[in-house]
Amino acid sequence: MHPFTPDEEQRLLQELAGGAEARCPRCQGALERTDVPPRKDVPYVRDRVWVLCSRCGGSTVVDRHKME
Repeated sequence: MHPFTPDEEQRLLQELAGGAEARCPRCQGALERTDVPPRKDVPYVRDRVWVLCSRCGGSTVVDRHKME
């Protein structure tokens, strides 16, 4: 897996927030989403989504509220 650059992540977040079916900002491949539920063993609560490109392996984890 290869993390997206900050610019790639920003473009991805803009697409997700706009309601469009987001494509990989690096290669335009299909993106897989995996929920990362909040953990009870940490003092803060985050509801996150792991986004992974099935073609180039680009990935990031984003807070769900940033996608809305």
